[in-house]
Amino acid sequence: MISRVADSCFWLTRYLERVDTWSRLLDVTASFSLDVGPDDSGRWRPLVIVVGQEQDFLERIGAAGMEDGEIVQHYLVWDERHPSSLFSSVRAVRENARTIREAMSVEMWEAVNQSWLWLTSRAAKRLFDRERGAFYERLSSDCMMFHGICYSTMLHEDPFTFMKLGRAVERISQTARILDVRHHALDESSLVEDETAAMAARWLAILRSCSAYEPFFKRAENVLSGSAVAEFLLFERTFPRSVLHNLDRVRGLLERLRRTDEMPRKSPSWERLERFRGSVLQLDMDEVHRQGIHRVATWLVDETAILCDAIHDEFLAPSVESLRARVHRNDRVQARRQLRVQSQFQAQG
Repeated sequence: MISRVADSCFWLTRYLERVDTWSRLLDVTASFSLDVGPDDSGRWRPLVIVVGQEQDFLERIGAAGMEDGEIVQHYLVWDERHPSSLFSSVRAVRENARTIREAMSVEMWEAVNQSWLWLTSRAAKRLFDRERGAFYERLSSDCMMFHGICYSTMLHEDPFTFMKLGRAVERISQTARILDVRHHALDESSLVEDETAAMAARWLAILRSCSAYEPFFKRAENVLSGSAVAEFLLFERTFPRSVLHNLDRVRGLLERLRRTDEMPRKSPSWERLERFRGSVLQLDMDEVHRQGIHRVATWLVDETAILCDAIHDEFLAPSVESLRARVHRNDRVQARRQLRVQSQFQAQG
């Protein structure tokens, strides 16, 4: 499998996960605005901050626009000049899919292309203007449908593995970002103190943003509180969007890739992952309280970026030196195999 294909598979699902996450987060924030009322300030500004576009927004639109839900939503949905908007992300999904059509099934390409054609149509803009919730739901449903088509119609080989790897690392980052939205919306003490009805509503909104509302309450021991929600999204191994679940997924996928490529157990991406995962395993909610949710979430996003850089350097755009070293290792593995076969023949003879 060539690096170009691996890179496109990896980034296709990363962008797709961004579309899914931010569609739900925007939908939940808009619904929350209607429930709580227009006097709750600072509701939209955290989304611009956490997506990493605060400076760009301030330069092009201005600080006053951050308190206007319509302006923020247009910016995060339609603005083609910043790479994290829904429009830019869907365009990136289609472009990555276009470059690897030979690795995808026909159904996968049709799903991606149809979603892009719809988003660029007048029908999408009319739906955005008239029924905002249905617009966001359509985008989120398209993303989930693609994952289902991918699982059902694509060969479960290396391209499929890189797609799952991209989705897993992106989910770590996006779950941490959603928790960080909470930090920017309320002060840190709300994580541990008795919560008002408004605070409880915010935590319910965070759960809905991560599709975690039902899974959270299916745990009989879970009682709604900031601490319980944060613990669930960070450490619940059975929830597919939690940080620890996806770190476990990344570990299994990297192990599969190394077996396929006959790589040694130790490699830069593996060692980076093990340090990252080990640090998360050592965390508990007492330590999260001590450090603060913002600091922990920021650390998770930064560590995920470092891990992605290691994966990129090792698999997606390897240097000439690393390729030569890999060929040399493979040659040695092949030589050892031949020696073992010869020894077995001699022993049988």
